[in-house]
Amino acid sequence: MTKKVQVTLPDRIATELEAWAEYDGRPLANLCAYLLERAISDSKEKGADWFQDLKAREQRIKEKGQGKAEGRSL
Repeated sequence: MTKKVQVTLPDRIATELEAWAEYDGRPLANLCAYLLERAISDSKEKGADWFQDLKAREQRIKEKGQGKAEGRSL
């Protein structure tokens, strides 16, 4: 699944990203998606708090769903 997002960037950053994308021969959106994926991956590898919170939230949702399936509420 993919999701589109709109981002407002300072002119300098936009210009640099456009030059980088052109140099690599790829669309700007593709370069930005790649850079965001790398940033998230690096952050997760460093044990970022936001990622730990996300995993805990997903676990609570999973457990709550299992409880409903078993006929009990949490």
